[in-house]
Amino acid sequence: MTAVTPDIPRDESQEVVVQSASLREWIVKILVKKGMFAVEAEMTADRMVEADLRGIHSHGSRALPRYVQAIDDGNIDPRASTVVVTESPAMAVIDGNKGMGHVASTRAMQLAIKKAKEVGTGTVAVTRGQHYGAASVYVLLAIQEGCIGYSTTSTAYPTVAAYGSKKAAVANNAFAWGVPSRNGSPFVLDMACAEASWGKVETRKLYGLPLPDGWALDAEGKQTNEPAAAKTLLPAAGARGFGLAYMCSVLAGPLVGRRMPIRKKRDPYLEGSEHFFYAIDPTKFGDVEKFYSELGLATTEIRELEPTDGFDKVRLPGELESDRSERWKAEGIPIHRDHADALNRLGDTLKIVFA
Repeated sequence: MTAVTPDIPRDESQEVVVQSASLREWIVKILVKKGMFAVEAEMTADRMVEADLRGIHSHGSRALPRYVQAIDDGNIDPRASTVVVTESPAMAVIDGNKGMGHVASTRAMQLAIKKAKEVGTGTVAVTRGQHYGAASVYVLLAIQEGCIGYSTTSTAYPTVAAYGSKKAAVANNAFAWGVPSRNGSPFVLDMACAEASWGKVETRKLYGLPLPDGWALDAEGKQTNEPAAAKTLLPAAGARGFGLAYMCSVLAGPLVGRRMPIRKKRDPYLEGSEHFFYAIDPTKFGDVEKFYSELGLATTEIRELEPTDGFDKVRLPGELESDRSERWKAEGIPIHRDHADALNRLGDTLKIVFA
């Protein structure tokens, strides 16, 4: 039997297929109905659909009902203004004013790219933001402009155990690095600091799959394979994941006057999230042709390595997601039927038929 590289859970019998353009249009209608300006609703929908196309449904349209509820609760301001409160040639701080996280974050990365094009690097942090979805969709913005990109976030209260403890101490912060390429898919590393994201726990619950050993602890601090029983996640690679999660929150938290996750006690959307973006323009550092040539040679050699058991080929981070995105743009996005049902219920409530 041909080996297949491990991938996201799939079961066509539990899925429905939606077209990305129709999904984007529907999300825009929902967000405009909830008070967002059309241009910002489109910006948000773009980031969500990009996440869905890459197979990160938990941070794509599956999160939309939660965002709408946060708007209804007054925790997300659909018409918030993003304001630059501090700025220099190479850095800035943006106040998201508790608006939709995707809006402030898109503008932050765009500003970081602009600064990188001018002075070599650009660093932009967002204070008083909200959940921003998938970290990788922001580094893709940098890649599209020929820049190396970095993105991270600090979320609400802690859900990941400290190394050496059964108690949660850090948030399951995500971070992503992206590197442009002229030789196939760009390098895109997008990862949580725990053994898995909460979204992956949710996905395995939807598909009726157990959690792998070493992912999670239950309410009593015992390891569990039951998605519904998971209360605390274990840090990736022990002390390494714990340290990464801590550092992500330093960059997206106290650096812009906000609190660390262990000191956030309330509803995640009431507390909000902070973000950090970094862009590097390779043309400012040296010969850009040599940059791409060396990357091309290295990635070719890596891809030609013999795969180990259980893998059909050797890939770089982001290749599976890039291939999936191109395929699903043409064929449609398969989403779990419970995901589709939730979007249908949201559409029914707002009298906007789901795509």
